[in-house]
Amino acid sequence: MRATVRSFLSVTAFLASSVLAVTVAPVSNDRGPTIHIIENALPTAPQTHEVVSIPNKNTLLISQFSNSVLVKAQVDDVGQITALTAFQISTPTSELHGLALSKHYPGKVWLTLQADNLLVLIDPMVHSLKSAPKVIKVIKVPKGKGPHYVGEYGDDLWVSLKDSSAVLRINHVNTTDYDHYQGVSHPIFVAQHPINKNFYSGEDDSNKIIKIEPTTKKATQIDIPASMGGTTPVGMISGPKGVWFALLGSPTEGTGTVGFIGENDEIVPFKLTSPLGQNAALLHLVFDLNADRNKSLWLLSSSIVNSKALDMIIKVTFNDDWTRIVGEEVSVLPTQQNQAHRIIQTAPDQLYATELAKSKLVSFRTTK
Repeated sequence: MRATVRSFLSVTAFLASSVLAVTVAPVSNDRGPTIHIIENALPTAPQTHEVVSIPNKNTLLISQFSNSVLVKAQVDDVGQITALTAFQISTPTSELHGLALSKHYPGKVWLTLQADNLLVLIDPMVHSLKSAPKVIKVIKVPKGKGPHYVGEYGDDLWVSLKDSSAVLRINHVNTTDYDHYQGVSHPIFVAQHPINKNFYSGEDDSNKIIKIEPTTKKATQIDIPASMGGTTPVGMISGPKGVWFALLGSPTEGTGTVGFIGENDEIVPFKLTSPLGQNAALLHLVFDLNADRNKSLWLLSSSIVNSKALDMIIKVTFNDDWTRIVGEEVSVLPTQQNQAHRIIQTAPDQLYATELAKSKLVSFRTTK
């Protein structure tokens, strides 16, 4: 009996010591954002290009280049299209492309008709989804051809003329006041430098950037340095310290490289290092709406020239003075080989991207 009791006490002591040796304590539950992706179907078209958001209206406009159709879409709070209408702009061969919100004409939107060689101002009539956009003003390109991008700067429109490899400045109030700057193939976007106030346009097929000094009307070429390790400057936008752009790369290789043009035309490159980002074929970019605080830039990787490239949305975070990348968050889009084309941000947690080859609008939403 004594042996039995002693054995029982020994087992009890062993079990007690085993339990006491295991501790349980709370730890940090910090986690990254949850990503919600919706691929909204659009009317079928071979090429879906640009997208803009009408402020405070939950309405997006999307251009379909191949048939010159403008899609007007209403979206809900999670980025899902709840209703849409589509409108023929001019003829099916007019090549509707560029879209830009106007500040001079509040609520209006500039369009480019690349084949018709026209710049068009419309009222999108967002009060009614079924109402057709109303044409307010039509400007014939006075020299050159193929208006691709359009941006409004005060009384001036700055336009890339893709088909004639030039850049146009034209006063939209007095259209006889214009300047034509011949470049090389092919200017795509135009952006103004936030510091020196010059304008720059990436010439994708020539691996050059044209610099335009509006005060002297002088245009010069800037070569993409070999040290950047890539080609095809695209997606040019104004941002911290200068004009930012991405290098798309070749039909066989992406670059994973972005950079900016500094005040004195020096090019400052940044190379992505994450496994999926380091060779990304970067086509477009947009600064976060809170970039002053969170130092973030959104990049769009595309299969548009390289069918093996991944279509992705990449969030890049910089240090406080925009001299070093400190974080990369990569999200691969569900549908691949979609030739992702443009990206915009409409709210701190909401982005949209167009899928050129798949007739879709991606809603990319982040939540904690």
